[in-house]
Amino acid sequence: MKLCYYIACIGDPDFDKKLVYCKSNIEKIYTNTSTSFDIIVNIYSEKEEHIVEIQKLQSLSYIDNVYIHNKKGVLTELFLTNPYNDLLQNYDYIIFILDDIKIINVDIHKMIKVKKKYNIDLLSPKVLDSTHLFMNKYNKGLTYNNCLEVYFLLGSPKDIFTLFSKHTIENKWMWGVDFLFGYYNIKTAVLFDYSVKHMLPTKSNKEECRKCMTEYLKKTTFSSLQEIHKKYNPVIEYKEKIVY
Repeated sequence: MKLCYYIACIGDPDFDKKLVYCKSNIEKIYTNTSTSFDIIVNIYSEKEEHIVEIQKLQSLSYIDNVYIHNKKGVLTELFLTNPYNDLLQNYDYIIFILDDIKIINVDIHKMIKVKKKYNIDLLSPKVLDSTHLFMNKYNKGLTYNNCLEVYFLLGSPKDIFTLFSKHTIENKWMWGVDFLFGYYNIKTAVLFDYSVKHMLPTKSNKEECRKCMTEYLKKTTFSSLQEIHKKYNPVIEYKEKIVY
């Protein structure tokens, strides 16, 4: 299995904490998979010492390559312009992750089995301290979702490119797209047997986020999240028992 750990965006504030989460995550993934892997990093920090710290990840014995895209901006302004995105087609699976997520426990091989068996495009573990309850509602099992908060997603190259294609640089905070997976006919799910934790409260400009989202939604048939909810309930189905 050829795996890529893709950090959507990393930098200040709290870079030191985020670096600790990153190192912990990649160590846990290696311990779980016993397989070395690559890292693609989108870093918006202008501090040379931050870039150096990311470069040091290359020295870890279980990291094959570290590809760094350094640019000023927010989320989509970075990951949609990353020149290394073309490399994603060379991997079997990609973990798309935000910088303030810490893995509690995951089993990548079992997540892949569930993804295949249940015909899922993008699979998330349970997310502790998520914005919405449906991301951490159960202790086991699987939900099929129309809406999926984007914190930690496991997907194939095709799935990740589809995810990228639904985002725009203008809607840089990504708001609204997470409610439209059902609308876009992208099969998403949450596997509650495994969990990650959202470690830091958002410090984004909510007024700007909403403005960007409103402009984005004009390209769909909806004008608000409330309208989306009326047609696409966040959770389609809950399966308490799953087979690996």
